[in-house]
Amino acid sequence: MITDYYSILGVAKDANLETIKKAFRKEIALYHPENNKTPEAREKFDVLIEAFNVLSDEKKREAYDIMLEKSFSSTVPMVISQKEEETYEDWKKEAKKKSKKSWESDLTDLLLLDLFFDVGMFGMFDDFGDIIGDTIGDVFDLF
Repeated sequence: MITDYYSILGVAKDANLETIKKAFRKEIALYHPENNKTPEAREKFDVLIEAFNVLSDEKKREAYDIMLEKSFSSTVPMVISQKEEETYEDWKKEAKKKSKKSWESDLTDLLLLDLFFDVGMFGMFDDFGDIIGDTIGDVFDLF
């Protein structure tokens, strides 16, 4: 069964990217190891990363919405295709890798990267330190 990422982030299905980012930032801060040491925090953190990974990507979100509609149809639930199931599982694996990096990263760095570069936290920049270092280096090169 497909997880309802919208309910995990507490946003409506028609939420725009900014609303999704805001909800994600709020939730991820609650479950990051800097703020939450409970055993359940890691599991919740992983699911939040997974939800954001899909909902912040336009193409993934479009495909996900179709799968979600099939899974939660008000009539007889339809089964998603094998290809859709494989795609969904690939997204989960991808999110698991990103979650591991994020869990080990400083929360402030994660949130600031997203705010200043206006990209998804896990979009084009997977190596946080390299990007921040390169950016700071470029700024100092100007002087």
